[in-house]
Amino acid sequence: MRRKAFSFFFFILALLLSSCGIEDYYFLYSVPQGNIQVTLNNRATIQLPSLSDEYYYFTNFTIFYRLYISGNQESGTIQTSQASLSSINPYLSSDYFAIEPYTQSDTTVSATTGSLFKGRNFYRLELENANIDNVLSNEIMGQTLIIDFPVGVRPFLSIDGSSYTLHRSTGEGSFNPVPNRYFLNTSELNSSSNVSSTVNADVANRTGISGSRFTYAAMYIVVTGIDSNFTPIYSAPTFVGIFALPNP
Repeated sequence: MRRKAFSFFFFILALLLSSCGIEDYYFLYSVPQGNIQVTLNNRATIQLPSLSDEYYYFTNFTIFYRLYISGNQESGTIQTSQASLSSINPYLSSDYFAIEPYTQSDTTVSATTGSLFKGRNFYRLELENANIDNVLSNEIMGQTLIIDFPVGVRPFLSIDGSSYTLHRSTGEGSFNPVPNRYFLNTSELNSSSNVSSTVNADVANRTGISGSRFTYAAMYIVVTGIDSNFTPIYSAPTFVGIFALPNP
């Protein structure tokens, strides 16, 4: 309650200062890369940082993802060399190296981070039967977040003793993911014919696959806030990892 009271007080103060012509300066630290531990290609353990009441505009953590069809079955932790990523899917390599320079910045805002992910067809991770912004709110600072892609189980997120099934985005209603919103390697999800701006817009196609088809998810986490004009602001993105979607 004390943190919420401080946040409300400083937010009102920011509104008053902005109305007086004093320019606000916003800064959000990113999640340190060293706080993320990836196990093979199916689990990430993230130690979430704590921010002081000085960062009254911090609201929640946001996770962006994109899916990639592949003919490769990876058994261990996926390396981020160009050769390794390209062998999975050339779009994966292109996206990773396009985003990498932004992960080196101390801070950035929605004009760069938001546009960056949108332009590369990344979408906000969602949860089944829960609002992810509430689950990953500023109340969970300092806690351990786990993203799990176990074999034979619907991938899920765990935080503060609770678990939530991961849901794909619908792009705020702009596309209809098939066969459903679960992160599972189904034939409908990894079908090239379903990759379009109105169906599986969160999936990157891979041509020339003659055998089995697999799907991988790349994820990034950002610290999110809102400025005095109610515009979203973001920290620099932090690469979480690349995960193999389990078969249903």
